[in-house]
Amino acid sequence: MFRTLTTFDTELYADSVEWCPIEPFKDLFVCGTYQLIENTESIAKNELKPSRRLGRIYLFQVVNGGSIKLLQQLETEGILDMKWAHGTCNQKILLGVVNSLGYLQIYQLQSGNNEMLKLMTELKVNDQKEEILALSLDWSTGKYFSQDNSTAKIIVSDSTGGISLFELDNDQIKNLISWSSHEYEAWIAAFDYWNVNIIYTGGDDCKFQRFDIRTGNKPTMINRIHTAGVTSIHSNVDKEHVLASGSYDEILRLWDTRNFKRPISETNLHGGIWRLKWDPFARRFLLAACMYGGFKVIDCQNTETPSIVDEYNNHESLSYGCDWSFLSRQCISERDIFQNNEINLRLVSTCTFYDHNLKLSVVRLNDE
Repeated sequence: MFRTLTTFDTELYADSVEWCPIEPFKDLFVCGTYQLIENTESIAKNELKPSRRLGRIYLFQVVNGGSIKLLQQLETEGILDMKWAHGTCNQKILLGVVNSLGYLQIYQLQSGNNEMLKLMTELKVNDQKEEILALSLDWSTGKYFSQDNSTAKIIVSDSTGGISLFELDNDQIKNLISWSSHEYEAWIAAFDYWNVNIIYTGGDDCKFQRFDIRTGNKPTMINRIHTAGVTSIHSNVDKEHVLASGSYDEILRLWDTRNFKRPISETNLHGGIWRLKWDPFARRFLLAACMYGGFKVIDCQNTETPSIVDEYNNHESLSYGCDWSFLSRQCISERDIFQNNEINLRLVSTCTFYDHNLKLSVVRLNDE
């Protein structure tokens, strides 16, 4: 059962939330916003002046009692996706961001008297195209939470259907390869964390594809089972060959990556799926942002018969951003985040679009 601890008004439309996975900063999370601001003056004058896509990055800290403290507010272009590197890179804690101007940005979390994010480097995804939105990103560091990475790769998808692979080396981004993957928006790109030469992509053309970067930019698998745009893909770090995909068609599909002819299971989540996140502990539960269908927790212990075990409908708008906290049960208890003696509690953050709401909640998981 979800229980709301606190709510924050992000003012601009909220679409992304991500918890820091690295000690001692697991009590920090970020929220990103995206809002199209029409140029009403140019419309009145019948002029074609571009509208602005505004964004903002909020950096929060969870404090005792279950409230949140705003540490930083950064004015940016519209934020489409954010992901923390799963481990440090050259001893730095990094946040990757993709925005409405088509840039991949890397922010460094700086600690001291106050934690804050500072832009370290940025690069446009495709400098040949003026109008391009960078839509999603993933880090290759998924199986290396506790390790320091001297180099890391980042995969980015964009609004022209393109996919770009970057390498972060010596604090600079280098584009390794870019290619056209989808006919319309490439909503999602993700690594197979068990073999980061393998990349999965999903697009508005309903294609779910696999690429092997060792063999070039031709897909090694094309699947058309999704009946609407493919929007979310997440590899399971603990269970080799298990992959989750989500679509506007409202169906959660679990896959065995050794057989893409048909999924292991199909579960109707009753809402277009925008984000899927495996829980960071047992990797048994999926947290899903289901747009018009709220947020749901799915127990995937048996991949052939996943079951919806909880749902959260306290938002009043499109459910877009969601993530699990990496804080352990013990930390949640020690910090007196929730005034209850219950065990099996996890912290989650969710955010919704037009009502520009961010919520911090606890959810109880029966994972013993």
